[in-house]
Amino acid sequence: MGCDIHLHVEKKIDGKWTPILGVNEPEVEYLENTIADIKERGDKVDYWERRLEEERNGTANFIYDGRHYLLFSLLAGVRNEYDLKPICEPKGLPVDVSDEVKANSDELGIDGHSHTWLTARELVEFDWSQTVEQEGWVSEKEYKVFKEKVRPESWSGGVGGGRVRHVSNTEMNRILKNGYPWENDDSFYTLVKWTLPYSEIVGSFYTWSIPKMTELAGDDLESVRIVFWFDN
Repeated sequence: MGCDIHLHVEKKIDGKWTPILGVNEPEVEYLENTIADIKERGDKVDYWERRLEEERNGTANFIYDGRHYLLFSLLAGVRNEYDLKPICEPKGLPVDVSDEVKANSDELGIDGHSHTWLTARELVEFDWSQTVEQEGWVSEKEYKVFKEKVRPESWSGGVGGGRVRHVSNTEMNRILKNGYPWENDDSFYTLVKWTLPYSEIVGSFYTWSIPKMTELAGDDLESVRIVFWFDN
């Protein structure tokens, strides 16, 4: 079963935490490009245009509304298959949480879990240069990419089937050198490992979400926070 995040942004205004709406510019750009592509194909765009209008009007979860388990691991230790140390273990809802955010949490009831919050300061001061080792099975084509870029562009956690053969990196190197043994119709896969910094793995959360938090906070990084929880 999948796991999703429910995230809200609060800003301290006149001493009181207040939920704020915002616009996720990368998401707006993505939707605009998607609509353009769909129109070019001659298909309907009603659904996508409604989504675009909602985003442009501002949403509560504008800082982040995706499903990224490694990010969840770093934010709260949720779905932590790599056993990473999170920024902070779940703290529960803030004692001074806004009424609106509390109501959203209550609405989900027992289906919500790992409630917590992080300030802009906590996000900024976390060491995003730390690395994590990843691994995956790649085909001959993706193994070429791996050798060139020291990481694959796509991979599988596991691959199987009657014509699948798992080979060592040495054997895959031999296949690349001597040519693909087409005569037996097998598909060859090899296991590769690579290392990436957290900042690169979490993508736009690092390049857009955190800078947006600091922009909202201004001179006081303690004045803006994300309040969030998860459901499976």
